[in-house]
Amino acid sequence: MGKKKLFLIGVILMLGTNAFSQAEYKLYAGFMYHFAKFTQWPSSKQSGDFVIGVVGSSEMAKNATALAASKQLGDRKIVVKEFSSASSAGECSILFLAKGKTSELSSANALSKSKNILVVTESPGAGGNGSTINFVQQDGKIRFEMNKKTADSQGLKISSELQKLAILID
Repeated sequence: MGKKKLFLIGVILMLGTNAFSQAEYKLYAGFMYHFAKFTQWPSSKQSGDFVIGVVGSSEMAKNATALAASKQLGDRKIVVKEFSSASSAGECSILFLAKGKTSELSSANALSKSKNILVVTESPGAGGNGSTINFVQQDGKIRFEMNKKTADSQGLKISSELQKLAILID
């Protein structure tokens, strides 16, 4: 096969992956809006802007920002902020760690306990390693794992309706 054909196949595969990634992050943003609706934070986190923090994915930040432009949580404005690391994300209510940022999970967990942050990931095994919610692919569909112990340690109360939809992690 010639170099030109290999290059074209590579470009097609990259475009397909990028299109899938965009659609996936749009879906994730919608999920996170519903996670916010069905989670109760302590009273100290129930006023002001509702901040969704993103570490490691400008595509996720872009999709969450687009969703935030048309939604609110009650009377609270949704604001999306990108952070370079989990340790710098102390003022958010939800923190999303992209696939390549699993190494940030221990920092995110330490911060989440003192700042009541719901940590969302998209990495295999992250649900069992302390992420509050972890997106997974199951039978060709996007689902989410939920670690109830982690949510409790973060001072978060997740509705039973949302728990019914999750793959619960002990």
